[in-house]
Amino acid sequence: MINFFQNMQKLNSKILSSALLLALSFDIYSAPVVHAASPKVLPQFHVQDQWNLGGKGGWGFLVLDTPAHRLYIPRTDRVMVVDTDSGKLLGEVEGMKNNRELTLDDSGKYGYVTDPTDGSAGYVRVFDRTNFKVVASVPTGAVPNAIVFDPTSKSVVAFNSHSHSATIIDSANNQVTATVPLAGRPGSAISDGTGSVFVTLPASGEIARIDVAAKKVSATWQLTPCTGPSGLAVDTGRHQLFTACEDHKLVSVSTDTGEVVVLGDAPLNAGDIDFDVQHNLLFVADATGELSIFRRDSALKYSRVQQVKTQPGARTMAVDPKYVKAYLVTSKFGQNTSAVSEELQYRPTPIPGTFSVIIVGR
Repeated sequence: MINFFQNMQKLNSKILSSALLLALSFDIYSAPVVHAASPKVLPQFHVQDQWNLGGKGGWGFLVLDTPAHRLYIPRTDRVMVVDTDSGKLLGEVEGMKNNRELTLDDSGKYGYVTDPTDGSAGYVRVFDRTNFKVVASVPTGAVPNAIVFDPTSKSVVAFNSHSHSATIIDSANNQVTATVPLAGRPGSAISDGTGSVFVTLPASGEIARIDVAAKKVSATWQLTPCTGPSGLAVDTGRHQLFTACEDHKLVSVSTDTGEVVVLGDAPLNAGDIDFDVQHNLLFVADATGELSIFRRDSALKYSRVQQVKTQPGARTMAVDPKYVKAYLVTSKFGQNTSAVSEELQYRPTPIPGTFSVIIVGR
């Protein structure tokens, strides 16, 4: 009889344990399922608008004045000033001969344009951004091209292609304060906003850093494996430069050490590069008419997230990080029918009246 009761207790214990497990299983599987939130999908970039501005001649690099809602476009013998809200031409700065590049000061008062004229004399034309009048012409070296404004020293730095030098101008009085020799022909240039200006030396595959206050080259870095650097952008917060290479690589260069890291492939015929520091986006325009957009995934990793079809020749660009928009310019092209050399005759020539601004946003 005792064994009978002991066996019954063991059986009841097993039944109770099974019941508890069943109840727990029921609670687990009947609990509500919590799904992970779907990642936020940002709108895709696309061509939002196109403004036909017309006019004759070529064009240089674009400069945006976001607070004033203006886009400055150097044309051959003038500067077009466009209202970015309406796309309308506000006016033109005249009195120039052969414009190349443009920069603006940080006071909102003046703009500076490189004008190599016919190659026999070079100038920086200073213009008033209120009345669009040229107020000074500052002599430079031969064939000035790239130009930047350094807010720390309040200096304008113009880079002379044929003289292999940089002309430093005091913006307070428009006087030349120094001429800095360079190791080769300068290409693209950019300021980090803290007293250093960087310039590519495409023939030797280098970047030079200029200390504007000291008026000298403070470092020169070989960009191996990058050859023929073209275009410059800067991420001032992370001390990074970006440039595209002739071998179609996109590279990062440390503004402190010159360390080069390959980020990925750059498009063929890469043109202007610009970095949107607010949204960690890198924009690269190319001559075929595509805008490549890269996203920063980590310090030295960028992934191409989109390619936007624009228009052939649209390799000149400026990016507005406030409104996350890219402005590109181009025109339709034809054959030069005027009395020029055979080379120029067959070179694609802008058709008068077809120049336009393409706006890419999301």
